[in-house]
Amino acid sequence: MNPVPPPVARLVKGSVLFFPLLTALFWLGTPLGLWGAMYLAFLLELLPALSVAQLPLVDDEGPLDRISVYLSSGAIILGVGGAGLLVGWKEFGVEGMGLGSAAWGPVIIWTAGLSLAACLLLWGFLLFRKAAGIRETPLLVQLLPETRTEKTLFVFLSLAAGVGEEIAYRGYLIPALTLQLGWDWGAALLSSAVFGLLHAYQGWLGIARTAALGLVLAASFILSGVLWPAILAHAILDMLAGLVFRESLVRE
Repeated sequence: MNPVPPPVARLVKGSVLFFPLLTALFWLGTPLGLWGAMYLAFLLELLPALSVAQLPLVDDEGPLDRISVYLSSGAIILGVGGAGLLVGWKEFGVEGMGLGSAAWGPVIIWTAGLSLAACLLLWGFLLFRKAAGIRETPLLVQLLPETRTEKTLFVFLSLAAGVGEEIAYRGYLIPALTLQLGWDWGAALLSSAVFGLLHAYQGWLGIARTAALGLVLAASFILSGVLWPAILAHAILDMLAGLVFRESLVRE
């Protein structure tokens, strides 16, 4: 495993130290309660910094226990999303988070269109990566499932990501940032950039790719007013990428 470079270590240390100050600023400067401000600072500053600290690992080609990674990552993502649901329920209500009741016809149509748009975007990044001669990181390649058990658990991880990440980074972060910026599309742009940083293990191309996908998902949330299509499309896209298109996505 590659050692953590001093600049990355300083970034993480500074982020941890800045976290209480940022929480206080959000708490005093917005209508958010203390827990809402703390969760906003966690999503916006602390969690991305910890994710960027993974950058030294992207070229690590050592053996990886995928089953443990899937289970632990899925549990963490669901925990982050669950915290967002608890805090956001109090701050914005289920309707404000896009989790209210919705007619399934429009939800299915939105999900299908969103899934298609996300697949086309992913394919565009694939063509760019191959044309530019950029390789996927060894860590990302190692994370793709191979055995039947791994594929089953990868479905769990995909569902966890669809639920947990969407609740946190679309359902909570966009309304919370809108309070700060007064502009929901500005909130969508910033939340998508932060969402991209969470996937630093995929390298800089992966950060850009995930940020772009996050913006597509954020657009559906803003335009439709509900989060269900983003949750479903996110899970579907992850499953397709890991189970159906895995070979073409990583082939040089």
